[in-house]
Amino acid sequence: MTFAVLLAVSFRGIGLTVAVVVLVAFVALFIRNVFIAKPELGSEIELAANRVPYLNDEELEGPKLDKSLSFALVLLAVVSISLPFYWLAEPGRQEGAVNAYQLNFESRGEGSYLSGAQCVNCHAAGGVGGSAPYVLQDADGQFIANATWQAPALNNIFNRYDEEEVTYILNYGRPGSPMAAWGTPGGGPLTSQQVQNIIEYIQTFQVQTLDPIVISQQEDSVAAQAAADELAQEIRDELQRSIDDGEFSTIGEAVFNLGYFSGFKAGSLSCARCHTAGWSLGPDIPREAGTDPLALGVAGCGGGDPSGIGFSLCGGITERFPDDAWKNPDGTWAPEGGHPSYLASDPDIVEYRYYLSMDNQEIRLDDTGRPISDETDADGNPIPYQILSGEQYGDLAVCGYNSKLWEPGGVAANAYPFDPSFKVQVDADGNFIDPPRLNARSLSGTVIEFADGRLGGDCTIVEMPERTSRAQFNFVSNGAEAGAGYGDGGQSNAGMMPSFAGLLPAEYIQAAIDYVRGL
Repeated sequence: MTFAVLLAVSFRGIGLTVAVVVLVAFVALFIRNVFIAKPELGSEIELAANRVPYLNDEELEGPKLDKSLSFALVLLAVVSISLPFYWLAEPGRQEGAVNAYQLNFESRGEGSYLSGAQCVNCHAAGGVGGSAPYVLQDADGQFIANATWQAPALNNIFNRYDEEEVTYILNYGRPGSPMAAWGTPGGGPLTSQQVQNIIEYIQTFQVQTLDPIVISQQEDSVAAQAAADELAQEIRDELQRSIDDGEFSTIGEAVFNLGYFSGFKAGSLSCARCHTAGWSLGPDIPREAGTDPLALGVAGCGGGDPSGIGFSLCGGITERFPDDAWKNPDGTWAPEGGHPSYLASDPDIVEYRYYLSMDNQEIRLDDTGRPISDETDADGNPIPYQILSGEQYGDLAVCGYNSKLWEPGGVAANAYPFDPSFKVQVDADGNFIDPPRLNARSLSGTVIEFADGRLGGDCTIVEMPERTSRAQFNFVSNGAEAGAGYGDGGQSNAGMMPSFAGLLPAEYIQAAIDYVRGL
């Protein structure tokens, strides 16, 4: 970059030099013509005795013309040679100007970060995370105690949020936390340019992303992958340490509360930071607050006093993100075609496959993603598997016989499981005659009663692993898009749910999801 700037400056100097030479030559020629010109004496036919005769035609069209043409040729050559060099240097000049402006923005942003807005007081130098004073209050706003808020790291914030979302946070702050509104749109003291300068400075100390797709698009992808592997190993070591030290009992719980006791990455990788009331206050806050933040972290109850700013995860997750995938025997799961972000060569990152049953039987999928069996109907179409509920939740079944539901007027649909071959009958008065009810004794082979009241006979059951939600995995990996819906009935207004694909290895994202879905 320095060479480009110097090159741009050098060619700018050449261009200015050429311009000065041309200007000086023009001025000199003008002055010379002024001084050597003779005053006009009128329209005399003959020259006065005191006038010197001018050059004759032979001299004008000979040496004089040759000198003038030679001078013009030299000047044209200078211009013709210098201008292309200047044009060739123009992109470098522009790049140098852009880089100079960028360095200026970063320098001003550093000044705001360190001394103007004093972001360093909470988030520390280099954005590694720190702490901020916080007044702990109850639900009625009454004082409980002075506490210390664990301010998150900012050196990975662009792995969690995009620039627009970071701008929103700086402008409007974080309700329920010490993060105030700093931008003028939110009533803060910083102009839009000052906010942008801080963002430019924060981008100078960002750590490497773990997202393989983003890494592959970087210029030095080999070095970037090595840095990402180092960060991933740090996370794995920290999680194993927290398990070995008895802080948490499962990997999923440890991922959810990552950094609660140790302050690892200032808690910026933790789900519980937002989805637990009081988590950011740390394990040492006064217990007279009436709540144990760690217990709330284990329970995943966020969105409430004294400091939760995320949705409660204690209920409704499986309704918002219904099960749509089975896990493989090794604990992984398979979206259709595999999740593109994690088809990596790293042996520690699993490659997702299609659904497999417990005995490694591959399950075929139709065009809509439903599992289909080897059985076919009368038209030769594959018969889809049915997903069982109750004690056999998640297992698949295909039956030689499936009862259908029939609903006479005013009778509930699940009241009459019946044989579809039985002809509907009425008595002499036209009243409906109940069909014979089916029961397990009237069917052969393995009999299943489905959740909607139907019966199946001659059933083949495929035992499947635990069910999970690929939709929730994608949501946690990619984050919320401002104004876009997510899950079943979810809505993101500000897009504040961060993306974790660049922060956590895929298996740890899934472990946290398993933990939450088991609450």
